[in-house]
Amino acid sequence: MTGAYPNMEPSCVLIAIYITAVLHSSVLTATLLDEKTRKTPQAAEKANDLSCFVCDSMDAGERCSNLNTSGVSFIHKCHDDRRICMVKRYSYSTTTENSTYPTKRLWSLQRNCTNKCEPGCIVIGERTKLYACTVCCGQSLCNTMNDGAPYHRHSSVVILLCVLLLTPFTS
Repeated sequence: MTGAYPNMEPSCVLIAIYITAVLHSSVLTATLLDEKTRKTPQAAEKANDLSCFVCDSMDAGERCSNLNTSGVSFIHKCHDDRRICMVKRYSYSTTTENSTYPTKRLWSLQRNCTNKCEPGCIVIGERTKLYACTVCCGQSLCNTMNDGAPYHRHSSVVILLCVLLLTPFTS
């Protein structure tokens, strides 16, 4: 396998092959979904006011990962039935005998509008782990997160409730 890539480690070649396969399968799936989607007249009439950040770190590099400096150029109006903002993060980590806590290294980050989104992470491998994580949200410009962990909209409400419930016991 390293004959085609003589200067790359075998684990890096496997990572590149896996990520390429995942990216191509998601494009194929999106194409098939678009061809089979049917809408009722009421669904077709509803206006789509959603805007999301749309970029790919493979093309835009660090600017896609760090929206604080260049996020405005990636704002796009979503069209048709694409009513969900999404972030997909592809990363990997390598564990050796001496490492106890491997660091995830970013391979690719994609932000987009979509019509179907399944949040969560898929992890493959043991010593070299590949992570494909997806985060979904439904408000305009909400796809700013970079971590790829499931995004919880109500986390601040839960924290507030915990503080209010624990306050009588600490007084």
